[in-house]
Amino acid sequence: MRDHSKHVQVSKEQAIDLILGACRFSPDFEEVPIGQAIGRVLAHDAVARLDMPNALTCCMDSIAVHWDDFAELDGGLPNTTDWVRGRDWEFANTGVAMPEGFDTAIVVEHVRVSADEQHVELEAAPSKRFAGTRPAGSKFHEGDVLVEAGTTITPLLAAHIASGNNSVVEVIAKPKVAFLPTGNELVPVGGEIPLGRNIETNSLLMKGKIEQWGGQALLYPITPDDPEALEAALRKASAEADIVVLNAGSSKGSDDWSLEILERIGKVLYHQTSHGPGHHSSCSVLDNTPVIGISGPPGGAAFTADFYLWPAMRKFLGQDPQPARVLTRLANAFPSGGPGGAAGQTGASSKPAGEVRPSETGLFYGIKQMVLHQADDGFIEACPASSSHPGPVEAEAADAYYALKTGPGIQPPAVGDLVEVVLRPER
Repeated sequence: MRDHSKHVQVSKEQAIDLILGACRFSPDFEEVPIGQAIGRVLAHDAVARLDMPNALTCCMDSIAVHWDDFAELDGGLPNTTDWVRGRDWEFANTGVAMPEGFDTAIVVEHVRVSADEQHVELEAAPSKRFAGTRPAGSKFHEGDVLVEAGTTITPLLAAHIASGNNSVVEVIAKPKVAFLPTGNELVPVGGEIPLGRNIETNSLLMKGKIEQWGGQALLYPITPDDPEALEAALRKASAEADIVVLNAGSSKGSDDWSLEILERIGKVLYHQTSHGPGHHSSCSVLDNTPVIGISGPPGGAAFTADFYLWPAMRKFLGQDPQPARVLTRLANAFPSGGPGGAAGQTGASSKPAGEVRPSETGLFYGIKQMVLHQADDGFIEACPASSSHPGPVEAEAADAYYALKTGPGIQPPAVGDLVEVVLRPER
């Protein structure tokens, strides 16, 4: 049996700090058409290339008039019997330049237009010169910053950037994230599944998350629990990718070689974390590339990727890597029973000793899925998942995570207590 007594365990917060410290990125920039920039991150400020509007513009569907015809009437209305369309008035439409020579607009709902559209009767007067209009440059001027660097371009922001006459923008290149599924027990989906084997589905999960977070997924084939094959895959991935995600092989089974290999050819920053599921999450550095280890099937891999991969990708893209936190009021009690992690963990103390992982720090956290809603009094309430082992459908409905402190004598928060939760990246 290999010696794991020197494995380094850290908290979730310490793990994130170590990952971010290991991320020394120098991303490239690329120029893309604005229509293909949605979801990308701006490399530089997007700047207006002209004044907008570029002429005196009508605010609403109106008629254009001359303020001088109203200036001396103190709010009264002029006699429009002899007014001629094109000389004394003209139609003016929303967002369109005012007809040449006219300076003021009256909304069309306060105007009666003759059937032949040549004569008008007014029901209201403008309040001042230029009423109902926007001056040139009132939206922005040439050189104004439209959207700051580091912003993710949304459809609305893309339209705003384009309104400054920008047909292309420079964005940060997508981080290349390699995903390595490992394990002799794994087989690809869609074929015959031998007894005792598991379908490898984390590649699908990770590809979706990587692309959703603005990255390019490099999916590697299943690597068997063979030291030489694992080393070759790790070296190849670290050379090709900005970030490597290593799935499984980091626990203490007889076929778990990943961390042992990384200790030999790279540097392991920590071996495990003080929470479960996801206890055997890790981080290493190989050839200056961070290697983030996540453990477990999709249920655990999903939120450990949220915890540890998302901040690394955010740092690559020059965005805030810290997750959003919300102070909430606990609406329902936490369900009894735990994941069978460290001794003293909620719901684990009644199990036989041989079925409980010994506590290595005396302090452990159970990660709980939380659904948020707004109470009648306006406060945000948090409801734990109804099961201590929520399935994928229930977990996907969650908005946030809560790290429930566990251990001998520790009582969970009670209904009505305030608890701080971490929002899922997608929320």
